[in-house]
Amino acid sequence: MQPFFARKNRGQYKGKVLYPHQHQDGTYVATTSKFSVDYVRVNNVDELAALVRAGYGARMSNPEIPQAPSFISPSSITFATKEEPLAQLKRFLTTFAEVDQLDSETVANRRKEQVFLRSFLLHGESAGNCCFCGRMLPEELLVAAHIKMRAVCTREEKLDFNNIAALMCVLGCDALFGKGYVYVDEGSIRLNAKRARTLDVDTATQTLLGRKVSNWVSSKKYYLWHSEEFGAKGGNVNAFPGNS
Repeated sequence: MQPFFARKNRGQYKGKVLYPHQHQDGTYVATTSKFSVDYVRVNNVDELAALVRAGYGARMSNPEIPQAPSFISPSSITFATKEEPLAQLKRFLTTFAEVDQLDSETVANRRKEQVFLRSFLLHGESAGNCCFCGRMLPEELLVAAHIKMRAVCTREEKLDFNNIAALMCVLGCDALFGKGYVYVDEGSIRLNAKRARTLDVDTATQTLLGRKVSNWVSSKKYYLWHSEEFGAKGGNVNAFPGNS
């Protein structure tokens, strides 16, 4: 039995039931749009259902309808049973946290883990605020950034879904934090004096400095790890080349 279905709402096959479409490689696709760049490939309908409950649409079809799979928005999808979206996401995130081997399958799982963790932090919303710059952005422009590098997290830390990661934008904040150009001290974003910078990096960080992050109390130990990892506190400002 399929976990959810939809119906064609217009055209020759109006009223026909649509089911999750299985592609030739055996995967299913969750997506927020018709654009292939937004496709998230998952291995089974249970993973697909978890993302759909969290606000994704899905590619769906019916073998009796000689048409290409359709993108169906979550508002047009009916589930056979009720379940709390975050609980289902959490079950899969727990499974992903157990995977540490560096093989091709693990890489795919890591990508899925990112999508599931981002959906978990968004609480089913299609947009959210970057915790650094504060901008409200669509899901596709946000990442669930691990505050403490995932590779060195303990199992318990990986399972601390609410606090080990935070939503950061791909417009700059994720890279600036991930590479250690900025860090968080006592809840405020600071410039890392130990990182060599350019004028453009200084410009990019200007609007961030001094901003407060909302998750400082709950994620403090992870932010402290990050600042220690990059030697952020103390030292002279290592300004961009040519700056006197």
